[in-house]
Amino acid sequence: MATADENTHIKSLAKLVAQVPEHRGNLAARIGDRVAGVGSAGVGSVVDTTELRWFIEGQLPPDVKSWFTRAGTTGIVEERCDSYRMDDRREMGVKRRFRETLELKVRRSVGEGLVLDSGIAGRLEVWRKWSPAEGLIESDPQVPWVDVHKIVIKRRFSVNGDEIMITSNSRAMAGAGCDVEVTAVTVGGFKAWTFAFAAFGPTASRRSAIVASWHALVADTECPEHLRPSLGQSGGYPEWLARLRSLNQTAFRSTTVGIPGPCREAG
Repeated sequence: MATADENTHIKSLAKLVAQVPEHRGNLAARIGDRVAGVGSAGVGSVVDTTELRWFIEGQLPPDVKSWFTRAGTTGIVEERCDSYRMDDRREMGVKRRFRETLELKVRRSVGEGLVLDSGIAGRLEVWRKWSPAEGLIESDPQVPWVDVHKIVIKRRFSVNGDEIMITSNSRAMAGAGCDVEVTAVTVGGFKAWTFAFAAFGPTASRRSAIVASWHALVADTECPEHLRPSLGQSGGYPEWLARLRSLNQTAFRSTTVGIPGPCREAG
């Protein structure tokens, strides 16, 4: 159980991650190690995942959506607006899910590259998420937030690649398995889409769970033409938003400063 002193230490580490770029990776991992039991301290649930994610510019291609949903016959859809704190930290993300629940997500390590198929390669990343995380994040009224509008289509597989039916009431990551999603995202007027795997459960089984999920996806229908993400397109939301902000300031004209208010409609 994390004590008040430990939570204060975590906040101090979080500040250092923002202020000392050359030590961000090590400090982010230390934060993850310090609060392994913070869920029982009333802060919220803690989930460890190994993830593989890509971001591709443009509209979600119809052939990718049809392939992933088997022509609309599978997958659960969720449309939401999440607000991300824009402090340009790539190893740590702070967001308000639905602009309400505060969440903290720390990238503990970046692992080996993984090739799923010809032209489909990415970096495995290990993350830890706390939700809610009100007790871990200090408010900074000067840091801007940006709305990210999402239409998420998600499927879940066991570590052996068998599909697990999920509903809006059974989304929690329990046991072991892998969630796979295709998501259309909009930031300001900028549109992109993301394809991602998030394996949960024992660390040793997560890589194989990702591979098994991929094999299940292509077992009946081959990979669509527009799904060829490269190693350079892989990374989590914090890294993608920081990169997008540096390259496309127009998309961030609608950023707000301070605590996010009611969600605006996507443009």
